[in-house]
Amino acid sequence: MFKKKKTYVILIIIIAIVGSVFYFKNKKPKVEYTTQDVKTGTLAQTVSVTGVLASPNQADLSFKISGRLEKMYVDIGDPVVKGQKIATIDGGTLNSQLNQAKAELRSQKQTLASMKRGGYNVEKERAQREQVRAAEAAVSQILDQIRETTIYAPIDGFIIKKSSEVGEIIAANSAAGNTPVVTIARNDDLEIRTNVPESDIVKVTLGQNADVTLDALSSADVFNAKVSEIEPASTVIQDVVYYKVKLKFDSLDPRFKNGMSTDADIKTAERSNVVFAPMRAVKTENGQKYVEVLKDEKNGVTEKVNVTTGMGGDDGMVEIKSGLKGGEKVVTLTKNI
Repeated sequence: MFKKKKTYVILIIIIAIVGSVFYFKNKKPKVEYTTQDVKTGTLAQTVSVTGVLASPNQADLSFKISGRLEKMYVDIGDPVVKGQKIATIDGGTLNSQLNQAKAELRSQKQTLASMKRGGYNVEKERAQREQVRAAEAAVSQILDQIRETTIYAPIDGFIIKKSSEVGEIIAANSAAGNTPVVTIARNDDLEIRTNVPESDIVKVTLGQNADVTLDALSSADVFNAKVSEIEPASTVIQDVVYYKVKLKFDSLDPRFKNGMSTDADIKTAERSNVVFAPMRAVKTENGQKYVEVLKDEKNGVTEKVNVTTGMGGDDGMVEIKSGLKGGEKVVTLTKNI
């Protein structure tokens, strides 16, 4: 009797195990769907870049001859006017060279005068005149060098950079790697200079508007600018190809300063009254694009809907040209639970 009872228990356990395996094997997993709404409105496409404020009217001032910096009449931030004296270098032996050249010129002129009084022939007199002209050229050359010991402001503006101090030896600007002594720029015509990667440059065209913010100002201060110049030649920066682009402000703010950092969102395209959905909701099967629309959230019922897409927009959105009307919930992620 005990053995029969034990056998029944074992059979019941085996049946329970087999039943459980069969149940869980055939049980459909529950699916959790993450969705986003399909919207109707304005879809924008922008290229976001960083840049810097700079003046197109900017002058780098250097000396044409080498020497010790003797005087610096300006400092960073100082306003200057065109023609104002900026700095001088020690002329060294130029003054003594000038005195010698002038003495030589006087001597050559005296010789010419003596030849005229003495009745020398024409050929000798012509040769002496050449000596006088050569002496005059030597004086003129030294005077030019003396004038080059002082630099003057070629434009009105502000001193934005100063790379040398009094007492330093300044190399002539023809020297390789020479740094300007000072840089002058204007603040009334600032523009944005930026680099656009080659992946985005095809979207950027002249005249496009941009929303601009500056690191130095509040994020609430948004300024409008337009693309004013696109350089046709590329520039390689850290193995990445860029194109230099300039933007002009519609109006300048008095708080703008040369060298300030900027963030610009260039509006490369915009579509109004269009249907758009998350790009990650769009899938492709056999060359046909489709989305899954959640029809019954409670029971997890979805429907595959074929769509035609258009322009890609910001925030991962894409234009839906056909297949959806707006208001649908499209599946962006599925998870078995």
